[in-house]
This record gives sequence, structure tokens and C-alpha cells, in this order.
Amino acid sequence: MDLQQYQERYAEVLVKIGVQLKEGQTLCVEAPIEQQQFVALLAQAAYRAGCGEFGVIWHWDALDRLGLEQGLPFQNGADLAAADYYAAKGGAILYLDSPDLSAFAGIAAPQMAQRAAAIKNIRNTFRQKAPGCGLTLACLPSQPWADLVFPDVPPQQRLEALWDAVLLCARCKAPDPIVAWQEYIRFTAKRKQILDSKGYTAFHFHGGGNEATFAPAEGEKWKGGCMETESRVWSPNIPTEEIFIAPHKYRAEGKLVSSLPLNHKGGLIEGIELTLREGRIVDYRARKGQDLLEQIIETDEGSHYLGEMALVAQDSPIAGLGRVFYTTLYDENAACHVAIGDALGLIQDPERREAMGLNTSAVHVDFMIGSSQLCVEGKLPDGTWQPILQNGLWALDEMKGEPQ
Repeated sequence: MDLQQYQERYAEVLVKIGVQLKEGQTLCVEAPIEQQQFVALLAQAAYRAGCGEFGVIWHWDALDRLGLEQGLPFQNGADLAAADYYAAKGGAILYLDSPDLSAFAGIAAPQMAQRAAAIKNIRNTFRQKAPGCGLTLACLPSQPWADLVFPDVPPQQRLEALWDAVLLCARCKAPDPIVAWQEYIRFTAKRKQILDSKGYTAFHFHGGGNEATFAPAEGEKWKGGCMETESRVWSPNIPTEEIFIAPHKYRAEGKLVSSLPLNHKGGLIEGIELTLREGRIVDYRARKGQDLLEQIIETDEGSHYLGEMALVAQDSPIAGLGRVFYTTLYDENAACHVAIGDALGLIQDPERREAMGLNTSAVHVDFMIGSSQLCVEGKLPDGTWQPILQNGLWALDEMKGEPQ
């Protein structure tokens, strides 16, 4: 099978498993302008799935940079108008990224934050006007991204190596990728049910410099693998390997240390250390990118608390590659992680969120703490502690194995 045939499989996975496009539904794609060839494959897959209308919002980093270098505010009013048009029709949205740390090197952090917020508003439009209609994030290989991930591979072979990794992580190398994803979603649902049945009242993370305890938010259930509504089941991220829960806003204590670099809006943050007291981040530092970390945590009051606690075993397909991908979409699926800021979910009422201990913030930034040194225990209702992860691997027998 040649690369284009595998790319066609990838496009089908994004349409059928990612946004789970329905007959007659509109699909809006956000994509780098350099990825026109793959977007054409996406359009073919979408129309085969019964797409009623296919639209594209293009991003062109080089052009954006020219304006930012002139000190001009980032403007994307036309893109927002297009998003409003497609969302009003009940469209799904597929956001495609090609990470490139060099694209905006030297541009001031506040300018980058303003640009990122403006682009994020496109997806927010769909969340507000077409909730439950499918919103998926995915990545497309490019030469700059390949150079980051595979610096030890001859330059002319890096892009091919990255495509091979992306296709593997997206289950496109399986005999039938759609069936493989359906099995994975069923298997992840079983794992979530197992964790929910334990009724853990607290969690203890230790190893790799971490020493912290959390409690789950009131009434929270484990999530991951897919999003479920009455009308559909879709995957917000392709790929995804995490199982996560919202920690109680005020019941986190201890120290957290990052295990992988964090690419935040084109800037790199390394060596993150957070200190938590009664849930609040009372001290923070980074070996590199301290200004970016400060920008995240000082966004608002809610950004001083956590909104997610996620488990990922070190034998996940992405972790098994042993690569840093320099994008949270991949790196968070290679390691346990926590998120600074908002607790994602369907509950939006502010008073109910506060009563449950769900954090609310304008930001949601994951950073990785998992490694082969990390251990996680859960506190059972009878007060005993049960190993969940031991040295980065599942300790509960019922959580082990692969989708069947």
C-alpha cells in the first residue's frame, strides 16, 4: 500500500471516527494552507460519507507572521464569519495542525497569545452554536514538524518517518482502521467503567519528582476515548489514549514536575514545577519558558487551579515510539498529565460547577508528568490504597491488555 492509500485511510478515520459525520451534514475544516493535497482527500472522504457541504478555513503562518512583525493586531474576522456560517448549519469542525516551532520564533508572547485566542474562537463558535455536532483535533505531517521529531534520521527520510508514526498512532496501519477504532472505543469504555466502579475518593501520584494527592470532583465520572451525546459518539482527538477525570478544585496538594516539553502557542516550556496547596498553584517555575508559564497561570483566578487529571500507561502506542512530538495532542497521549485551568465537560452552570468542585477558567493547558517512574494509587471507600499504575504501567489486572 502506498502513502496516498494510507492517507486516504487517515482521512476516512477523521471523518467517520473523528467528527462522525452524518448524512447531509456540513463539514468545516481548519487547515494549514500547505496541506491542500490532504484536504482534497478529506473532501473525498467527506462526500463519500454523505457530506452536504464542505468548507475550508485556511491558516497561513508566513502571512500571519508578516503582520505580527509590523506590530499589527491579528485579525481573522472573515474566518469567524465563515465559522458562524458553518456552525449555524449544524456543521462539524475538524482542526488540522502541523506543529512548527520556528514559524513564529521571535514574535512576542502577548502577540502570540492574541493570535491563538482569535483562532480558538473559531472552534468556540462551533461549541456554542453547534454543540454535539462533532469537533475533532488532528495533526498533519510537515517537514518542519518532522525535523523536530526525527532529528536523528537523515533529513530526506524524516517526513516519511513522521507519516509512518502518525498513521500508526491513528490506527491506520490496522487491517481495518474503522473497526480498530470501534474496538478501541469499546475497550476504553470498559476501562472507564472499571475505574468508576472502584469509587476512589483520592489519588496519590509519586515518582519522577512528583508527590501529590488529588480528590475527584463531586459526582465526576471517568472520560476518554470518545465524546457521547444522545445523537452520536465521536472522538475529539485523533489520536487519543487517555482516560481522565476532573480533580476537585480545592483538594489537590503537593508538587508536580513535568516529564516532557510543552509546546505552548509556538513557544517551548521545559522543566515545569508546580506547588499546590488546597488546590491552588502557590508556586510555579520552569527551567525554560518561565514567561510563558506565567502567562498561562496568571490568565485568571481559575488558571491557578487544575481542571484535569489523566492516566496514560507507558505501553501506549505513542509512548512506545519513544519520541517527543512537541505537540500536546501527541505528547499527552504518551504520558499521564494534568491540565492547568478549566475542567472540560457538559456542565456549564457556574453555581453547579462550583458546588461540584469543577474549576472554571479561560485556559485549559495540559502538561505531562508521566514516566516509567510514576506510580498512582487510588483510595478506596474503605480507606485502603490500591495501586492503579506501577512504574508507568497498569497495576490493575482488569485494565491491562489491548482492545480485542
